Amino acid sequence: MEFLELNDVSKIYEAGGKFSSKKIKAVSGVSFSMKKGECLGIVGQSGSGKSTLGRMIMGLEPPSTGQLLFQGEPAYKKKMKPERRRKSQMVYQNSYEATNPKFSAYQVVEEPLRYFGLREKKDIKPRVYELLENVGIPASEAGKKVMGFSGGQLQRICIARALAAEPELLVLDEPTSSLDVSVQAQILNLLKDLKEAFDLSYLLVSHNLEVIYYLADRLIIMYKGVVVEELDDITKMPEVMHPYSVRLLNAARYMDMGKRIKNNVNTEQGCIYADNCPHFNPHCLEETPALKEVQPGHRVACFCNI
Repeated sequence: MEFLELNDVSKIYEAGGKFSSKKIKAVSGVSFSMKKGECLGIVGQSGSGKSTLGRMIMGLEPPSTGQLLFQGEPAYKKKMKPERRRKSQMVYQNSYEATNPKFSAYQVVEEPLRYFGLREKKDIKPRVYELLENVGIPASEAGKKVMGFSGGQLQRICIARALAAEPELLVLDEPTSSLDVSVQAQILNLLKDLKEAFDLSYLLVSHNLEVIYYLADRLIIMYKGVVVEELDDITKMPEVMHPYSVRLLNAARYMDMGKRIKNNVNTEQGCIYADNCPHFNPHCLEETPALKEVQPGHRVACFCNI
């Protein structure tokens, strides 16, 4: 049994209210699995469906089609048991929006301990202090209100809150993108240390390949809700082959996406990336490329580079 398993998962949203039949496919036919103890990185630009995928894995939204299993059971249930909810926690991009501004650091971390009943009343305070110390926040600052902390400090507190639930999986949704570069490095180092200390599995969602490369063991690249490339070994990232993956890698190297390519084609059928691909050919419109293994542990959905 896989720790996490997705089989042909799609997510479709109704757009325009009840008087409109327009549908938006945020995720389309995604399949992959994840082993316990791994850090799986999912990368893609805004609108690629990676955050939607994260919410479904958390059990916050049901898939429209397909099967999504966490530890062998459906990830989403209308009446989810507290134990299932406890086992997967999320660290959000914006720590200020993810916390109650009226709360102190102590209250933020205390909340899951009380909700899940993980400690006796007399043991809650020392546990909160311990968790804050684990993420680099002195216990002496536990009484300070949320708004009194910097962005990096508050993200540490949010990580402590997630750890308080004693989860097995952390979904990290752009955990460093709202922070200064120097603070990003500190948070990434912290996450790396905590993964080993608490025997955690990570699903790391980001648009930043450098962040993924530092923390992840494996890589999935998404474009418009579709997986276009998958690498079982993150050290092979410089060998990506899909045109979109190559473009992302070049952006990470040079911080410049370059001139936008437009082929002015209809991509409702065929390859999802055809309208932006420098290697476009008519075959790309006739058939949708399947995710095929080109080397051991390396799968690409592209006609041009296979």
